[in-house]
Amino acid sequence: MEFGDDKMLYLRDTWKESNMICDVTPLNPSSNGVWPSPNFTDPNINVHFWDHAFPHLQLIFLVISFLWQFLHFFLRRLGMIRFTSHMLTGVLLSKSFINENTAARRFFASEDYKEIVFSLVSACSYMMFWFLMGVKMDMGLIRTSGRKAITIGLSSVLLSILVCSVIFFGNLKDVGNKRSDNTLSSLEAVVVYSIQCLSSFPVVGNLLFELRLQNSELGRLAISAAVISDFSTSVLSSSLIFMKELKDEQTRLGSMFIGDVIAGNRPLMRAAVAVLFVCVAIYVFRPLMFYIIRKTPSGRPVRPIYLAIIIVMVSGSAILANWCKQSIFMGPFILGLAVPHGPPLGSAIVQKFESAIFGTFLPFFVASSSSEIDIWALLDWNALNGIIYIMVTSFVVKFILTTLPALFYGMPMEDCFAISLIMSFKGIFELGAYALAFQRGSVRPETFTVACLYITLNSAIVPPILRYLYDPSRMYAGYEKRNVQHLKPNSELRILSCIYRTDDINPMINLLEAICPSREAPVAAYVLHLLELVGQANPIFISHKLQTCKTEETSFSNNVVLSFEKFHKDLFGSVFVSTFTAVSMPDTMHGDVCMLALNNTTSLILLPFHQTWSADGSALISDSNMIRNLNKSVLQVAPCSVGIFVYRSSHGRRNINDTVLNMSSYKVCMIFIGGKDDREAVTLATRMSRDPRINLTVVRMTTVDDKVKEISEWDKMLDDEHLREMKSNASVDVFYTEKAILDATETPGVMKSLASEFDMFVVGRGKGRKSVYTDGLEEWSEFKELGVIGDLLASHDINSQASVLVIQQQQLMI
Repeated sequence: MEFGDDKMLYLRDTWKESNMICDVTPLNPSSNGVWPSPNFTDPNINVHFWDHAFPHLQLIFLVISFLWQFLHFFLRRLGMIRFTSHMLTGVLLSKSFINENTAARRFFASEDYKEIVFSLVSACSYMMFWFLMGVKMDMGLIRTSGRKAITIGLSSVLLSILVCSVIFFGNLKDVGNKRSDNTLSSLEAVVVYSIQCLSSFPVVGNLLFELRLQNSELGRLAISAAVISDFSTSVLSSSLIFMKELKDEQTRLGSMFIGDVIAGNRPLMRAAVAVLFVCVAIYVFRPLMFYIIRKTPSGRPVRPIYLAIIIVMVSGSAILANWCKQSIFMGPFILGLAVPHGPPLGSAIVQKFESAIFGTFLPFFVASSSSEIDIWALLDWNALNGIIYIMVTSFVVKFILTTLPALFYGMPMEDCFAISLIMSFKGIFELGAYALAFQRGSVRPETFTVACLYITLNSAIVPPILRYLYDPSRMYAGYEKRNVQHLKPNSELRILSCIYRTDDINPMINLLEAICPSREAPVAAYVLHLLELVGQANPIFISHKLQTCKTEETSFSNNVVLSFEKFHKDLFGSVFVSTFTAVSMPDTMHGDVCMLALNNTTSLILLPFHQTWSADGSALISDSNMIRNLNKSVLQVAPCSVGIFVYRSSHGRRNINDTVLNMSSYKVCMIFIGGKDDREAVTLATRMSRDPRINLTVVRMTTVDDKVKEISEWDKMLDDEHLREMKSNASVDVFYTEKAILDATETPGVMKSLASEFDMFVVGRGKGRKSVYTDGLEEWSEFKELGVIGDLLASHDINSQASVLVIQQQQLMI
């Protein structure tokens, strides 16, 4: 066929002339490069690289990624989350800002065969999102949820829909202009208020993750309530779809079964297939997942072939769900629930696909779903007031019916408002529901536009308000004195010991033993093993004392549990041990630590240092920035005193028990400068000196210049009184000495002279302390969480192999 230059019309990969159409067959989705060699003699019909499906798709991905990252760079400073940036990107690329019949509109909204590719990618993005959320979701929350979560979950969704239905049939049926043809239909109103009343677990979980609230008490309650509401609405929606199909088919009771068997696509057949699929997911797919876990060696990654098979099954489940007249996400979501969350399989799936789905494909789905938004069409729409009325009414009803149960269970008013906002938050699920309703003709383009604008506004306003209403750290605020210094003599000392790594077990046990537990002055040790949350959406907190069944998470804590059980038996009657495991995000782990300390009224939290050394103390083995940030967070909000333990094993005396073998003593030095942290540290060191194996030396820093005022007169008086009581205490044997220096330049030399004489140093952190002994040294500190003196003793410049315990006394709020 010959094409004339003046008659040829080029439209992507299709050429039209008169009533004849020529296509490039077979269709080539990939181009030959940015500057391909000419494929045709006529240069006007050369196909550019952006006219192929995959390069075109990649360009759209690039534009969308750049836009939402650019917007989020500014919006996150206002407290907004990433989903808001995704929605604004969709609005910017929609009809509202890109006119029809323009090159940009044709680029972002293809009308040829590429539309199939774009729709397929968008559907796969949504499908994989729901599968990942199913993998992260713990169905055990439904069994373990208390009455509060169940009541809030059911009231927030089902009761809200019921109340809105009553209001609708009473008042909202004729909203809008009755004289206009644009009056909202009953179906449209029902769809709108039903979606507005929903609370989706993926949406709530993503919001809490963005705000770092998923580990808080409110976050745990919201996640449990969202799981309950999601489960109930899924059952309800499936039942309603089945009943609607029965009505549409107009199946008579007498011919149900015969007709279904013959036709194969009747409602009962589809419902039977859906039930069969759920049974297969529970009794076939889930055992298969456990088989994959058993076939995976401990500590080894899951084989890629297993992951590939799972993804193929996920795609098949979406096709099956669509055939059953359900939403395409139901099949992948059910399969995701059947996958055991957490390591090794759940973690492998999440780590493999989460970054690509949440960083690239999900923004593409949001932008493509929002492409039909047309703000200018609302200017002359007579039913605008009606749709706004329905949305506002639905929000108010849902907010009230979430607040009332929370108030009934005695929650503070601010927390009631916060959980109501969380359950009223709108996100990716609601957008997908409106897009599906728009695609099936249940809502008009104008209604879809208003719904998308509402979702955007909701996602922009709710997170900043939540940040203002709910601060999870305020629950740890200390108004009572919970520290070592103010304990009554010979009273029980409650200590929370944190374990990050297996290497932390023995040093922490040695330190607890050095604190000298006895029957007269026992020690209650609450041991918390902290694990990073990977492959599930909800944090887990396990009490091994109350645990009745072994889970995947507890196997990682077996060494911790067994080691501290042995420690308890060795010092029976002097030490009481309770072990816990917390699986949470690194940014919120401090919440588990502080909440456990608060609930058990501990006086001291012991944290391992983020660095570990070899047995001889010469080489650095590990350096975890995550652990360092966690220690800093605990120091800021802890409800009691905190100690950071820098462990180094000395030659010949690796722990306090070895002193018995070589007939020596464990030498501990407490360096006293002054202030409340030092008073707390010397109190703990004095308690350690009750052990006959420990030889304690207290070194007080003094200045040769009497004119220098190193601390306030009140603190100096408290320091003198505290040291006087220590020296007059007949039950302890303490060697007290003083070191006189001129200024801070001599402090490192004093630390270096003491470094090789002792096995352990106990020092105060001295937060905010201004002293002549440390003036100017703060600028040279590498680890500010250790304080000036602790940082000097832990630095490599001094070349010390002694362990260091840095103490910060409880920071009172009054």
